[in-house]
Amino acid sequence: MINFIICDDHRVIRENIVKVVHDVMMRNKVAYNTHVFDDYNPDFIKLMKSKMPSKVYILDIEVPSGSGIDI
Repeated sequence: MINFIICDDHRVIRENIVKVVHDVMMRNKVAYNTHVFDDYNPDFIKLMKSKMPSKVYILDIEVPSGSGIDI
């Protein structure tokens, strides 16, 4: 299972990223989950620190509470 963690403060960009991930993963028939956030909030940090396997991060560089580079 691959876990995609997506964070972007623009709704349209988030939706486009989710669509691309879905299209690519469906072609490859690999089990996956998407976890979508609009900011680096406590829920995001909790998921980031979890021991969930196979995490792929797609992060916005600049959101209201911080930077994807810092994350």
